[in-house]
Amino acid sequence: MIFQQKQEWLKYRFQSMKTREVISRFADVGRHLVLCASLEGGQRRPSTRAKILECTYTLPKIDHQLNRVSALSQRSIIAMGDRCLDHRASFFSLSNLPLGDPIDWHRDYSSDIVCPVKYSGLINSRDTAKVGDVKYTWELNRLQQLVPLALAWSFTEKATYWMEIEKQLLSWDKSNQFMMGVNWKSPLEAGVRLISWAYVSLLTSGLQKSREVFQNVLRQQIYQHQYFISKFYSKHSSANNHLIGEMAGLYVGAVFWPWYRESASWRLFARQMLIDEIVRQVEPDGVGRERATEYQMFVLELFLLVGALGGAIGNPFPDAYWNRINRMLGFLAAISNRTGDLPMFGDGDSGQVINLSDTMNERASALIKISKFPAGDNTDLRSQLLLWGKPAKETPLSPVTSANRGVESFSDGGYYVLAADRGGENEFVVVFDAGALGLPPLYAHGHADALSFWLSYGGKEFFIDPGTYCYQTSPHWRSYFRGTSAHNTVRVDGQDQSVTGGPFLWREAARAQLEHIEETDDLIDVAGSHDGYRRLLDPVTHTRALRLYKRSRGLVISDDLVCQGSHDVELLYHFNESCHIQRLATGDFEVTNGEKRLAIRLDPRLRVELYRGSDAPIFGWVSRTFAVKQPCFTLVARGQLTGSMRFQTEISAL
Repeated sequence: MIFQQKQEWLKYRFQSMKTREVISRFADVGRHLVLCASLEGGQRRPSTRAKILECTYTLPKIDHQLNRVSALSQRSIIAMGDRCLDHRASFFSLSNLPLGDPIDWHRDYSSDIVCPVKYSGLINSRDTAKVGDVKYTWELNRLQQLVPLALAWSFTEKATYWMEIEKQLLSWDKSNQFMMGVNWKSPLEAGVRLISWAYVSLLTSGLQKSREVFQNVLRQQIYQHQYFISKFYSKHSSANNHLIGEMAGLYVGAVFWPWYRESASWRLFARQMLIDEIVRQVEPDGVGRERATEYQMFVLELFLLVGALGGAIGNPFPDAYWNRINRMLGFLAAISNRTGDLPMFGDGDSGQVINLSDTMNERASALIKISKFPAGDNTDLRSQLLLWGKPAKETPLSPVTSANRGVESFSDGGYYVLAADRGGENEFVVVFDAGALGLPPLYAHGHADALSFWLSYGGKEFFIDPGTYCYQTSPHWRSYFRGTSAHNTVRVDGQDQSVTGGPFLWREAARAQLEHIEETDDLIDVAGSHDGYRRLLDPVTHTRALRLYKRSRGLVISDDLVCQGSHDVELLYHFNESCHIQRLATGDFEVTNGEKRLAIRLDPRLRVELYRGSDAPIFGWVSRTFAVKQPCFTLVARGQLTGSMRFQTEISAL
């Protein structure tokens, strides 16, 4: 069965490639063969190509800005540094887990599976039996824990923090010879490590003699990491957020360590690639083409830190680049409520460019704060690091102001925000998804969520997008969280709107489009449709209309399903894990989140079941952090569709 699934995946994967990509992949195989043969011959990718070049610019400094970090933030970072001193890790499902001394850099600490150390090209990182969950291994090997250690040294000047940085760097260097092991499998991971090392270098610039070992070890590693990225960066159908992370790492590395004959060309190449990719991977209205909120924040941080670094060294990025960043920030602000909640559209793996143990909402709030107050002083630590210690007013960022209208349209991305009393005590925000599945041709990180919606009332999240949970470790959970049944939309005949071809591949993509949008003083109307169920033997078209009454804060959802025959239909509603639901009558419910309440009335022709943490069938789950899920309430309203029918749902603020 597993072998058959692999064969099918390979077939669909090759079908997604053009001839040029197939040739490119064979060329990569050839490069791997040459490297593997040279390593077996006793050669290690040389550091002899290093050549100290004169630096014509001044690197940024951040020391004076760190003095302005609040005492509370400093204590939090120092506590993180102390856990790093004790070799304890907290990420994904791990909580304060002892890693041992020395750290095993090839171990998945969630399963205790140790990946074999052999040439990276020969390792199948998706083979969980031999590798475990590679996300855990890679997360530790991003070496982002060195940044809190460097910050803790900056705040206290205690030598133990710097000694631990050197200790972990030497340990990592010894355990990860060039191209040997799973940590040389992904150029993205190499890019993130380069950024981590750059921040350590920035934060410890006051150290001199003590940093000699650090710099001498890095001299070879920096070259090898940049060489690896330059040869094996993501291309063609795989060129998604990974490519942005790879190029950001290559650029940052070339700026901080212009030691090599290739440094200038690497910097120019990475800069141009980032300028090209922000246009290719981000819609003109600021919506990421992967249609994944967490990845949008990840690449936004990458674009932002690279742009800010370029400006700091006199290598500014063009206005068009910054204009797209501003629009990305504007989209984040538009889909967030007044307390910082926002929908978790598409995939997310809790990845951060700077890991300070912030939640997704905290990261979004920090970015939005930068965008709303660029003329002021950014004093939060994340913002200072992203901008390399420069105030936002010294960047080309433009203020993002809240729209005066009740509707904000992101027509390129396919998202529409309906709102009343924006920013007020009774703020009512609905985000409607009538956009594409994701970035073609793989649509890898998109979810089958066409015509779904997210709803917040009074700063409290009610109707949610449940997140991602996992990638490789559990196919049935992967299928659920990315499938139609995990989203606030309609499912027909128990099938997803789009057809999967693998964990990161959709072979048939539903196409959604806007049908109508209008705003008056009293209400907002928006409608969209999708063709995902046109593939059925008896084709079904789904059109959903949302009407928001501004004064009463009531939402009416009308689902029109057009077909000739008979089908099973499910209307799905997922709620924030803090919500309590009480059934008042057959189709009437009251939902409470804190002091805020909503009334829900479902179509009386539907039979309604309430789930919470159910495994069979899978319903009633939310995942705020990768690899962690928790129960929440889900309402499933089931019925029989016979010919064309309309189902209506009423949601009212109480």
